[in-house]
Amino acid sequence: MNIGPKESRKRLRMAAGAFALGVGLLVALIYTDADRWWRIALFLPFWIGSLGFFQFMEKT
Repeated sequence: MNIGPKESRKRLRMAAGAFALGVGLLVALIYTDADRWWRIALFLPFWIGSLGFFQFMEKT
């Protein structure tokens, strides 16, 4: 284990926040009927969220 419980919780909160941001942006893009190409921008928050989640799970 490379990180302590405090840092682990911090990474989980970051992951949850990034996923929530991604879902919120997805809903907004669908609601406003934005061009599908704008959804490519959702890669970043979902990628950050998945990195944080996997770091939390592996405790690295």
